[in-house]
Amino acid sequence: MPAATDEQREAVGRLLVERQAATAGDLVVDLFRVASSEQQRTMAARLAADPQGCQLLASVVERGICSPQLLADPAVSTRLDGLRDTELRDRLHALAATAPQVDAVLARLIDDRRQDYREHPGDATIGLAVFRKNCAACHQVAGEGAKVGPQLDGIGNRGLDRVAEDLLDPNRNVDVAFRTTTFLTDDGRVLSGLVASENDDAVVCVDQQGKEFVVATESIDERRQSSLSLMPANFHETLSPDDIRSLLAYLLSLRE
Repeated sequence: MPAATDEQREAVGRLLVERQAATAGDLVVDLFRVASSEQQRTMAARLAADPQGCQLLASVVERGICSPQLLADPAVSTRLDGLRDTELRDRLHALAATAPQVDAVLARLIDDRRQDYREHPGDATIGLAVFRKNCAACHQVAGEGAKVGPQLDGIGNRGLDRVAEDLLDPNRNVDVAFRTTTFLTDDGRVLSGLVASENDDAVVCVDQQGKEFVVATESIDERRQSSLSLMPANFHETLSPDDIRSLLAYLLSLRE
């Protein structure tokens, strides 16, 4: 996914300062998709100062483009409390209530891995091998790999801060299209995966290993979409610091 251009960034900044969030439209969405959590907080605070901006903020949170954690940030929440539109205020408060607890340990680890990379950049060639072993079952680059999760061509445009977050905390910003669905079946099984396709008779899903499984429609007692990503959230445990540096180097090399 290509990052927003410098011209788009300047245009969005100008429109937000002038409180013309609605005019910013798709440009704001583009920026949220590539921004780090700190950059997202800055934009969210600006959007929250304007009713039209609050509408746009609600939309990007509902679509999974940014985390509902943003709505709980004091710089944002205090402005939301002042909204005169009670329906919009209630909508935003309901979204904020779905925010997962901030994992302070993981946040520090991400900061450590960023700093580690800045001091000792990894080897992109080794990173490609790490990618093929750990990521290609679900992600595709230049036509190689599976198209279960988002394609990663151009992900390097996002920069180190955001790519490290996407890799080590995949549940922070989860696009609606890539959220997992959990099924409780009539024989007591609990199955989770990404819905690939479905018809009247069955739902075809993909698990964390990129393998398909099928759930018969008539066997489903309960179906619930999660706010979580299918991507494993423990790469900081399964990959060594050296592998993480190399994988970051490879991902950051993927630019458009």
